[in-house]
Amino acid sequence: MECSFGSKKEKAGAIVRLARLHFLIPGILLYMLGAFLALSRGAAFELIKIALGYCIFFFAHLSVSFSNDYFDMEGDRYATQTSLSGGSGVLIKHRELGSFALKFSIFLIAASIALALTFTILFDYPISFLIFSIAGALLGWFYTAPPLKLAYRRLGELSTSLAAGFIMPGMGYFVVFGSIDIWFILLSIPLCLYGLYFILTVELPDAEVDKLGGKINLLVLFNRKIGAAVSLIATLGGTCIFTFYAILGTLGNQLDVRGIAALSLIPLGGAFYGLMRNYSNIKETLNQVKLNFASMMSFLLLSDLYILLQIAG
Repeated sequence: MECSFGSKKEKAGAIVRLARLHFLIPGILLYMLGAFLALSRGAAFELIKIALGYCIFFFAHLSVSFSNDYFDMEGDRYATQTSLSGGSGVLIKHRELGSFALKFSIFLIAASIALALTFTILFDYPISFLIFSIAGALLGWFYTAPPLKLAYRRLGELSTSLAAGFIMPGMGYFVVFGSIDIWFILLSIPLCLYGLYFILTVELPDAEVDKLGGKINLLVLFNRKIGAAVSLIATLGGTCIFTFYAILGTLGNQLDVRGIAALSLIPLGGAFYGLMRNYSNIKETLNQVKLNFASMMSFLLLSDLYILLQIAG
């Protein structure tokens, strides 16, 4: 049932809920992870670059909350909204905000691209930086937007893995280092696996809703247990790759990844516990979502701090 706003304050509150600002936290951690990785390689610390680069990233990332809620509006009618799944629910109650959500999402993407162009010219960066920034913004837009509608065409997990594991940290790395090189690409491989872990976590409570809404993802095609097994494989793969890099010295002496390999046991432990859940119980499902999300945030935050300590030391 739609309901109108009693005051401007109530409308502003609804828009803030629509933004789902807590989802910006993993984005900040991933952006800074990339920036810290670049600094660990000897890149110069330039605060204005990092801040302006994050603004480019911020506008594109924030736009996803508005575009996803708009293009998922019909499917979200069947969903139970939580802090981590089911959309914000705002447009279900206030469909009059739909036009605003769409226009504001487009505005944010335009602002991101305009800032990326300004950054490229101001700091004499290669055109590839602008292309990278635009690609990242469009990847978020087309997750649900037509004509691609990636989440509806079996490409939701792949696009999110690429966004979270390569684009987001890659933005921080590119801003500070000035390019994307093979060194970062090697590190992005396990990060993409954690991106897969993240999107499977977000999809957990919504499997039935996604099916009703027309999305085609791993949990719709199979079930939550299979999703939990894939999450375990993804996190185990991340731990194995970081361990492999540490043992062979693949990344040289510029970054000691032993600590990151150890920290990767946190999401691995969360995913392992997920195999023992009874997913027919919604409370257990939601508890696992919270555990997975907490384990990922802990891993990213501690990895950021670990790399920062290496830089400082």
